[in-house]
Amino acid sequence: MTKTAVITAQQRWEYLYTVRRSELALQDELNELGRHGWELVGFEYYKDAKGIMGWIAFLKRPSAGGQPAPTAASETAGHPSETHGGKSDTGEPGGGDDDVFDVKQE
Repeated sequence: MTKTAVITAQQRWEYLYTVRRSELALQDELNELGRHGWELVGFEYYKDAKGIMGWIAFLKRPSAGGQPAPTAASETAGHPSETHGGKSDTGEPGGGDDDVFDVKQE
């Protein structure tokens, strides 16, 4: 009797978040990111450290392997009160403090 080994590849994902102050700005950004393969997985209306209300949206897309491909919305993770991982409402990439986070890969 012959035994057959089954090997399955684990799907890898890349993640991104974006912060916007208005629903319309968030909708526009999500539509643009959707055209680049990003899928919305969650969102929250929250108050930042300065007391300003805003929207934060979390997105994912399948990774092509290796390093994540750069996108218009950047790819640095950060704290929700920052705009790391997205563009600020002024359209400038990043913003806030330059927090550094380690990502553990298995």
